[in-house]
Amino acid sequence: MEFDDDAVVPWTVVRASHALSRMFTAELAKVGLKPHLFGILATLSRNPGMSSAELARQVRVTPQSMGSLLRGLVAEGLVTHPAPRRGQPLSVSLTAAGHELLGRAWPIIARMNRPAALGLSAAEAAQLNSLLHRVLAATG
Repeated sequence: MEFDDDAVVPWTVVRASHALSRMFTAELAKVGLKPHLFGILATLSRNPGMSSAELARQVRVTPQSMGSLLRGLVAEGLVTHPAPRRGQPLSVSLTAAGHELLGRAWPIIARMNRPAALGLSAAEAAQLNSLLHRVLAATG
């Protein structure tokens, strides 16, 4: 039995993900950010004060990994994360420095997000984004 690996959607997504990840990583490095940290800062910008557990779900990391990431972001002065209190959710917010760093990243993100940068038309880019969000929802 012969298979056409180019017809395997998950494999195509994985390959595209690797290519985009390399580009995303190189471009964000210009402002001192890594992709997962951009995701955390961008999510907090949209949802200030969210719990660390919800933030972990949004950016798709384990709560333990989020704890480690947040300790680093607190140490860098990019987020506030109060000390835990029994039974209290741990809310996380961007600091002024976090907002400033995210502001420096947005022009880079906007450039990378242009449909032409992805080899797509505007309609294709919108459709791809919509389809990928459906895949994310379906795969939890």
